[in-house]
Amino acid sequence: MNRSFCTLQEKIFLFPMSLHVIDGAIALSATVLLSACASPVEGLWPPPPESVQHTVSVSIDTWHAMIAFPREDGTEHSALGSQHSYEEWGYAERAWYLEAKTGVSGIVRALFWPTDGVVEVGHYDRVWAERTPQPPSDLFTFRLTEEGYQRLRRRLHATLLSEEPLAAFRQSSFYPAQRSYHLFHTCHQYAALALREAGLPISPFWAFNRTSLAWQLRHAARLVEEQQTEVSAGEPH
Repeated sequence: MNRSFCTLQEKIFLFPMSLHVIDGAIALSATVLLSACASPVEGLWPPPPESVQHTVSVSIDTWHAMIAFPREDGTEHSALGSQHSYEEWGYAERAWYLEAKTGVSGIVRALFWPTDGVVEVGHYDRVWAERTPQPPSDLFTFRLTEEGYQRLRRRLHATLLSEEPLAAFRQSSFYPAQRSYHLFHTCHQYAALALREAGLPISPFWAFNRTSLAWQLRHAARLVEEQQTEVSAGEPH
């Protein structure tokens, strides 16, 4: 038999097998992630329907994760009408953002060697997901209990090494961070640790990149939808 024909037969035979292997790997990955999902902290999240609640938004673009609160000191007005003002918190490597030490060497340094981190606190009329120059972006909005909100606030403030800013750009101030920046503590883990403090079902261990954090946030959003459906089903008609 011609060898080239045998090779073609082998390829035709192995191709479905390869697809099965890929499908199996995807299914296994989904199973591992699903089993690794943290559970909500009982009594903290989600908030009971009739309780005092606060809003928090999480923005994720190609590289960054930011946590935003609608400012409670009022609403700013413009010629276009009322616009909410947001207070945003994020985390980054100091050398990359404040000292322009970027490039390939900067990536290697930031990920594989613990370096100084900075906490960004900004005030904007739109959340990061709506103004990022690095799309695609996703925006997740959650309601928190009073206790969960206060715990989240305390957690974020505790990440500041000093309340004296190192620099200010546009509407953001950058403060020295308590913890170093490295592969296992980036902006995604920073956000996950804070959200977990508020009771959300987020595992910082699994928040190692944009995809894994967004997957967990979508899972949390589905839990909220399921709770709302159950509440609606239980109401008298």
